[in-house]
Amino acid sequence: MREEVVVPATIKGAIKINETWRFHVGDDPSWADPNFDDSAWDKVDLTQNFAEQGIESYTGYAWYRLRLRPAPVPDSGVLSLALLVVPNSVGQLQVIANGVEVGRTQGMRDRPAMYQSPPFTVAISHAAADGTVVLAVRSWAGQSFGHGPLRRVELGNPESVGERFSLERDSYWDKHVLAEMILSALFFGVTVLGFTLYLAQRNHMEYLWLALLCLSVTIRACVETAFGLALLSLSTFQILNPWATWIFIAVTLEFVLHFTGNHWRRTVRGMQIAALLLPVTAMLHLEDTFKYLSLASQFLFCGLIVVMLFRSWRRGRPESGVMLLPFFLAATADSSNILLDFAANRGWLPQRFASHQFYFGSIQYSISTVTYLVFLGSLIAVILYRFVDVSQDEQRSAAEIEAARSVQALLIPTQLPSNRNFMLESAYLPANGVGGDFFQVLPLKDDSMLIVVGDVSGKGLQAAMNASTLVGALRNELSHEPATVLAHLNQVMLGATSGAVAGFATCLCARIYPNGKMIVANAGHLSPYRDGREMELAACLPLGIIPNVEYEQSTFQLKHGDRLTFVSDGVVEATDAKGELFGFERTQQVSHEPARYIAQIAQRFGQTDDITVVSLYFVPA
Repeated sequence: MREEVVVPATIKGAIKINETWRFHVGDDPSWADPNFDDSAWDKVDLTQNFAEQGIESYTGYAWYRLRLRPAPVPDSGVLSLALLVVPNSVGQLQVIANGVEVGRTQGMRDRPAMYQSPPFTVAISHAAADGTVVLAVRSWAGQSFGHGPLRRVELGNPESVGERFSLERDSYWDKHVLAEMILSALFFGVTVLGFTLYLAQRNHMEYLWLALLCLSVTIRACVETAFGLALLSLSTFQILNPWATWIFIAVTLEFVLHFTGNHWRRTVRGMQIAALLLPVTAMLHLEDTFKYLSLASQFLFCGLIVVMLFRSWRRGRPESGVMLLPFFLAATADSSNILLDFAANRGWLPQRFASHQFYFGSIQYSISTVTYLVFLGSLIAVILYRFVDVSQDEQRSAAEIEAARSVQALLIPTQLPSNRNFMLESAYLPANGVGGDFFQVLPLKDDSMLIVVGDVSGKGLQAAMNASTLVGALRNELSHEPATVLAHLNQVMLGATSGAVAGFATCLCARIYPNGKMIVANAGHLSPYRDGREMELAACLPLGIIPNVEYEQSTFQLKHGDRLTFVSDGVVEATDAKGELFGFERTQQVSHEPARYIAQIAQRFGQTDDITVVSLYFVPA
């Protein structure tokens, strides 16, 4: 006589039917027939492992069978039962009641695929004439299980089974979905924060790489979530997950490289290339090679990050020290977990040493989740600290530069004096908001014109302040003889740079009389151009090199219609994308053009320094 499970007429809640199942490895459509004799099959208890019941592990198809005999239902005599079926991990199931399919998992197809299998319910409405129901569960496992593809079955009326299904579904989400969803949401929030900080401070690439780092973790968590929701097969998951992991490693290395300002670019690039090529070994079916290389590379990655953060902290970056301890703890915990898992799976350690799952309320999480959250917390704290610190520094610098620009605007003329003998024009294009170039055009009482053009070494704020000092001294100069003017400015420059960073300035001073007489003295500056030809001047040391320099004067006679062009080295040293200089030849070719045209063509060629052009057209009355 065949064994049967007698179902009472009245069921309160749901009853578990985990015993008296018959089990057999293989696949035969006739096993779905309710009249098939399964008495020779093995008895199994769903609550126990196969090894405890003397059943060897297997891969492929296997069948479970069970006979139910519901008690007669008073009055109606109609069978109204439902099953809650709980699969095991990626095991695939097809449930058949009296030869009729009543439910299946997503991966149970003509060509089965391993999907994560959530719990599901089936209605039983196909009873035999005598009221019995034969349940046949066709299962498939693409990998060997210690427990079997069918984990638990509960029977009851549809309402009770529906309630049990809701609880089981919530439990499934808590175990397989929620932790990864929360992780992806948190990292996506920091991704948005990183992009926002980068847009606010474009010169700080670490914010961009922070955003990409968090985006890679978000993508990895989304892949985990999609697998938990049975939206991805195990084969697809096993392709995407390693790539997501190694992209995270490559991006994290780039972030730490920019964050710490380390110079180990070659080492980091080598590690990044290795990380991105490593998943190829898995795609080539070199699973063992991939496992060993993966384990070694993850330890190398953690060690490299710790060393880079430590060296940055020792060089005086406290924010690297703040990130160092959380990352070290997270890396140590995660690496230990990976190592224990690897050893347990290889049989080198008992299975109890493998990674454990933890619970926050009903939400299940792993040590990897904790390490990601610790790392995320340190990222947020350090990046916000750096952003505030950098913002304050930039505000102070902006205020200083604005003050220097205001001073410089007062000392560098925007409108040039003119009279009936001279027509003047100028162009001034600083390279960085404020610059070290300067020029002055001073009309004198005898209708002569004093023109001074100079270039202070360096760029930015300090160069601008030194230029402003020279212009202020020039305006207070009593003598108007070019050599005397340069001698005085030389002493001023020496005083301006004493006790500070050493600096110098090139300067050219020319006095032009109404009759065309021109007296010039040069302190290392570029010679002016006269009608497209460079004028030959005696060379002398720049200002601020040594004291008591005697500057030599040269005298020329201008003719009606002569054009003089004074330029700074920003014109000659303009450099294009190929590294070619604008040069003296091009400067001479355009020297007869208007000042603004010369400055703009040099700027478009490739400005690298402050550009100053002053031109004078001699038209005597």
